[in-house]
Amino acid sequence: MVTSSRRRYKVRRPCRRSRRRKSAFPFREAVLWILGAAVAVVMIAVTCHHRADQRSHDGQGDYSAGDYEVHGIDVSHHQGKVDWGKVSRATLHGKSIRFAFAKCTEGRTRQDANYDFNRIATRHHGLLFGAYHYFVPGRSAEDQATNFIKHAHLHKGDLPPVLDVERSGHLSPAELSHEVKRWLKLVGDHYDCIPMVYTYHDFMQKRLVRDSLKDYPFWKALYLDDGRIRGNDWAFCQYTRHGHVAGIRDGVNDYVDLNVFAGTPEDLKALTLGAGVPPSH
Repeated sequence: MVTSSRRRYKVRRPCRRSRRRKSAFPFREAVLWILGAAVAVVMIAVTCHHRADQRSHDGQGDYSAGDYEVHGIDVSHHQGKVDWGKVSRATLHGKSIRFAFAKCTEGRTRQDANYDFNRIATRHHGLLFGAYHYFVPGRSAEDQATNFIKHAHLHKGDLPPVLDVERSGHLSPAELSHEVKRWLKLVGDHYDCIPMVYTYHDFMQKRLVRDSLKDYPFWKALYLDDGRIRGNDWAFCQYTRHGHVAGIRDGVNDYVDLNVFAGTPEDLKALTLGAGVPPSH
């Protein structure tokens, strides 16, 4: 019986010790795990902050319109008769308005009713002027280019012509890109320049073949209206459709598109027709 009792004691004591170890060890392990996790969170936060700074320095971060030096607007008949004298004296984010684009034509036969007035008055008030054509898919690129060239009346000192592409119709990305390039080539040959393409980011990525248009400057439209300007793949950026500028109707309740240019005033002037070296054809 004594031997049996000792055996029972010897068997039970390790069990009690085992239970003590199990109750103590998880507590220490949990403390160490929490401390390690806290250190990891701090390291991740530091790394993300560093990468965000890196993206900003690389031109990939988000900016506001006020971070840019060169500002402008684009208009059509929807803005009515613009008082370009007031526009030329207005400011955006504390900076003067330096350029304006106006809608000239649409499709094969349409012209904007206010284009000639906008073209003449803009130049008269010292703003750099540019014209754009609204592309209609399914219509001949040649006919659309002819319509634009006939009515644009661009000359030396104006900004390069722009093709506004926002609809694909029933065309595939390859078909639409082919027609777009045809218009750009015809108009570029006529003005001895490199025209620009205006569209929004998703359309460029999904409805056009981006690589086929990489030689043409990109005027990027942002329709989010959150005040942020993203990326560095553009020459011009339309950052809102809901801007207010003195001279656009009452300047308070009526909207106009606001834009920034990626470079300096000198860079903008270097883009104008006749200012640079013509492209080889």
